[in-house]
Amino acid sequence: MPAKFLPREIRKYFLMPKRQRKYELRMSLWRVPLIYVIAAIVLAITTLFIDLGLNIALPTGFIVFSFSTTQLLVSTLIGSLLLLAAYTLNILLVVLTTFSGQFSPRMLQDFVSTRQLQNFVGVFNGSFVYVLVILLFMNNFQQEEFVLVPLTTVLVMFIAAINFLFFINHAIYWMQVHNVTGNMRKISEDIIRKSLTEDMEKLKTEHPGDLKEEYRQQEKTVKAADAGYIQLVDFPGIVEKARNDDIVIALHKRIGDFILSGNSLFSYWGPGADKVDEEAYKHFILFGNKETEIQDNYAAMSKLAEIAIKAMANGDPRSAINAIYQLAYLMQTIDEYITFTPYLADEDEQVRIITREQRFEESLYRGFGLIRHYAKGDLPIIVEIVSALQMLAQSSESVRHTDIWRFVENTVENVPEAIIYDIDKRLLLGKLETLAKVTGNEERFDNLKKAIE
Repeated sequence: MPAKFLPREIRKYFLMPKRQRKYELRMSLWRVPLIYVIAAIVLAITTLFIDLGLNIALPTGFIVFSFSTTQLLVSTLIGSLLLLAAYTLNILLVVLTTFSGQFSPRMLQDFVSTRQLQNFVGVFNGSFVYVLVILLFMNNFQQEEFVLVPLTTVLVMFIAAINFLFFINHAIYWMQVHNVTGNMRKISEDIIRKSLTEDMEKLKTEHPGDLKEEYRQQEKTVKAADAGYIQLVDFPGIVEKARNDDIVIALHKRIGDFILSGNSLFSYWGPGADKVDEEAYKHFILFGNKETEIQDNYAAMSKLAEIAIKAMANGDPRSAINAIYQLAYLMQTIDEYITFTPYLADEDEQVRIITREQRFEESLYRGFGLIRHYAKGDLPIIVEIVSALQMLAQSSESVRHTDIWRFVENTVENVPEAIIYDIDKRLLLGKLETLAKVTGNEERFDNLKKAIE
């Protein structure tokens, strides 16, 4: 009940599932600075209480400040902290504007969510609040001598000044594209290794077994009540409830798909289908107005692809190439940790959920397909895509080789012939030959070579 009296931007966190709330809080900029502000208020009250409330006998020669000196020091430093905060805000806006314009608006969340940035902003806010509280309360106590208040204030100002230097270094670090793409890939890897493995991989099975096909004629379809992106699905919860109801569920949409209200969301069948509470199953599926990376590995791939596309448009091929190789690295992680099967089973190895199958070739298209579309007339970028996929094929299982070769073959077949110079041909053919040997497509390479030459 008290949550309804809170502002809308805060109230929404109480309405989210635990995992989404944790993700959204990590992506917000206010949570960590708020902790620093609270800590600063506690520190200010503590130092004032020690200096004003406790009459501690000090040894002779100890550093003691008069009231006027302490007041002058605090009032001077609060102006300096305001100046540092203004410079920080200005630099932050420049970085965010650069990210949004030159790379991708979706990168803003990645920058804002870094713990380093949140700590830097928190130190500035906490320092200002500390000095402000000291200045407000010390005027009510006309004490002749101060010790802890001025010393702590100088220490806080020193920390803020050093923090400013580290903040500038952090902003410069993030402005470099290779650091941006590397951090994005690491974040996505963590999500794949932890989130997806925890949610789905332990439930997956490659053998469908009994799908209760004899009940499929009585299949019932459930339509979506809300519109938006499918952000989060509680797969363990659905599997457990489907086990209790003795049904099999077929999801019609994937994580990250957009759906309108009234569109088919899932269907179910089985011995217990007549007693199913459909609304209870809808609560396991969360909708929102944006794509998130909590369970959607495609979202991260799209961001890296968008960076490469923007870099090509801005005449920055090296940044595009870096994004391509980071994308290949992410694809390797996806191949290593994700099992490409649509079946999720319960503890009795009975399939309870049939998802829309995620294919490796679709992952290739979601990442590299967008880049090759915009790089159709840019042969050096095409060569780098082939090079990245050649390395991916060398580190992947043989079952992926056919998809990789087909993708590369289709890409090269659609390269405009007029832009291919002799050195371009040699580079491209060298990469293709290596890929053909790895994937066992030497004969198809010979045909492709004749077409290029």
